[in-house]
Amino acid sequence: MYNNSIKISILGVICLILAGCLSFGPLKYKQVKMLQKEGFVQTDEGWTLGLPERLLFEFDKSEVNPAHQQEIIRLANQLNKYGLHKLKVVGYTDNIGNRDYNLKLSQARAQSVAAIFINNSFTPNHIQIIGRGSNQPLLPNTTEENRAANRRVAIVIVP
Repeated sequence: MYNNSIKISILGVICLILAGCLSFGPLKYKQVKMLQKEGFVQTDEGWTLGLPERLLFEFDKSEVNPAHQQEIIRLANQLNKYGLHKLKVVGYTDNIGNRDYNLKLSQARAQSVAAIFINNSFTPNHIQIIGRGSNQPLLPNTTEENRAANRRVAIVIVP
C-alpha cells in the first residue's frame, strides 16, 4: 500500500510537469481561445488567419475592398484588447503576370491591410509586411475562382 501511494505521487508529479509543458508557447490561454474563435489556426509560422474569404482583392489591385475594412478594424480591436500587438501581414497574388510584378503587388496588398492596423492603434515597427507573390497558392491557379482565392492576405501573430 505504501508502495502504491509513492507510485501515485510520482505519477501525479509527472502529470503536473507534462501539463506545464503543454502550454501555448508565450500566449495566454485567453489569447489562444480568442484567436481560435476568430478563425486563427496554428501553423509553422505561428497563429495564422488567412483572409481569402473575407478579403479578396480584385485582379491587379492592392486596395482593400471598402466593404471589408470594417471587419479588419474589428479584428484589430480584438487583437489589441487581448494584448496581441505584433503581427506579420503576408500578401499573395495569383500566378498571372510577371513574377517580380506579382511580388511587388503582394507587398502592396500586405501594406494596405497593415495600414488599417496602424490606423487602429498598432505601432508600425510591430508589423512586419511581407509579399510572397504567387508562391504558396491556396488552390491551383487553374480557374478564375481559384485565382481569386489566391489573391489574399494572411495575418500571423508574432509572440
